[in-house]
Amino acid sequence: MTEKTIKFENFVRIVVCLFAVFLTGVLTLASLFSTTGMEIVQEGEGINNIVITIQQGIETVWYYHDNIFANLIWLVIGFAVCFAVMPFLKKIPFRMEMIFVFLWVILLGSVWVTSSQVCPSEDSGTVATASIRASRDDFEWLELPYFSYYSYQLGYVLFNEILIRIHDTFKEPANLIYLEIMNVIFLAVTYMGILLLCKKLFKDEKIHHLTAFLLLFSIQPIIFSVFLYGIYPGMMFAVWGIVFEVFYFQTEKIRFIPLSAVCIALAYLIKPNYLICLTAMMIIVFAKVVSALKKPRKLAVCLAYLVLSLGLSFSLPKYTASFYESRSGIQLQQSIPMTSFIAMGLNESGNAPGWYNYFHTISNFEIHNFNTQEASKASVEEIKNRLQYFSENKHYRDEFFYKKFVSQWNETSYQSIWNNKVRMQYQEKGKFSEWVCNNGEQKTKAYMDIYAQLIFTGVLLGSIACLRKKELMQIIFPLIIIGGMMYHLMAESKSQYAMPYYILMTGFTAVGICWLYDKIMPFLEPKLLTLKSKFKSEKRSNHERTEQSDQTQQVSEPDSPAQSADSGN
Repeated sequence: MTEKTIKFENFVRIVVCLFAVFLTGVLTLASLFSTTGMEIVQEGEGINNIVITIQQGIETVWYYHDNIFANLIWLVIGFAVCFAVMPFLKKIPFRMEMIFVFLWVILLGSVWVTSSQVCPSEDSGTVATASIRASRDDFEWLELPYFSYYSYQLGYVLFNEILIRIHDTFKEPANLIYLEIMNVIFLAVTYMGILLLCKKLFKDEKIHHLTAFLLLFSIQPIIFSVFLYGIYPGMMFAVWGIVFEVFYFQTEKIRFIPLSAVCIALAYLIKPNYLICLTAMMIIVFAKVVSALKKPRKLAVCLAYLVLSLGLSFSLPKYTASFYESRSGIQLQQSIPMTSFIAMGLNESGNAPGWYNYFHTISNFEIHNFNTQEASKASVEEIKNRLQYFSENKHYRDEFFYKKFVSQWNETSYQSIWNNKVRMQYQEKGKFSEWVCNNGEQKTKAYMDIYAQLIFTGVLLGSIACLRKKELMQIIFPLIIIGGMMYHLMAESKSQYAMPYYILMTGFTAVGICWLYDKIMPFLEPKLLTLKSKFKSEKRSNHERTEQSDQTQQVSEPDSPAQSADSGN
């Protein structure tokens, strides 16, 4: 590798890490001072005065002030626990670690899903119903405007249809709980991929050991697993697409390229938001292309990888739509343009800045006679107007984007509990989920908030650590995280959209904690050893004094009455 290519890779790495330090730094500070809440506000419970406005509704964002001193204490405790367990974790073989994490997620997730008894509703219900009907060769649902407006949902419909057909071959379905159990399995397999990434990317074994430990106690993803919306299967494929990319660049074995391309294409098909992961992967490939300019074979392979990944990712959704049109004989109408979602993300909503707003998507599309091009032109014009307004009103701009940012990323339950409360039920909840969603909700959210602060701080420290690391692939975690943050600053925000990135943050946190551990332990270890030695010495001295005291007491004790009588005789 020439000096110029090394400089280019270093430039990419430093730029990504600096962005990550800035964005995660803002998030970390915000989380210490405040928390965003996702609440259900019933009729008559809204607040509207000159200080604060809280609208009634099923999805309402609250902003809470936190006790920073209490948060700092909990943060120190969190780091202390991580430092304390590291020496014990290194004794666990990696394979056993993987198996335990996998089984733990399957067990806890299955218990949660069966206890919660959540039934898909709203958008997730529409998609789930379409999947069931498609598995029975009933395609009347395709005539609904929903699947023309949001044709990208057809990828997840197809994925679910396949799972439903397989399941129904063996068992008559009573409900869709088995798809939620599949979500749990997808989450467990995702964790396996994250652990492999930590092992392959970072040579410090403490990192993958601590990552496994941290994943065990992250409860938001477990509670979120009842939500059938393509997030978990899409993430599983995205993470394993990255795993195979790492395998290729570390071994240069070409067989990993099609595996990576297929995985990331499936992720994008199931959930288009994983375009962020695809973009991050292709940035890495592009940097490798620049590095391989004077190596024709390597250059050709990298370009082929680039073309295959992009070609599959952007063609599969089109083929899926054509597949359903062919099977049903129903022609899909035009879709809402992506620019409308950007326009929505740059406007106020009835909830938080940049959250869902019917006007900039559905209404705009209807106004322009369901014409994608005309609706897109109007959305582009709206985007220009909003950007102009932001440039002229800087205070409003800063407040808008700050509130939008924290409403998504600092809502540390990520609507996991909320999704269990607002959805329809197959039957009454079990005691476990009933407690979490009602009497224990505030305690559970408090734990989530404390844990998330540890995660945010670890990601910040990890981003700082990656500024000094030389391996380009190590920035894949922060690259995806800041990609998600920047995308949702522009497009629609919603805290549940942050869940995949929070899981990746949990996987990357150990990098920062281990970096801090390595920095401070050389100074702390001698003092800890001195204290330990002093403690043992004092314990030994106390033990000796106790023995001497016991012996003295035995010598000074008077004879028993019987002995005294004998001596008198």
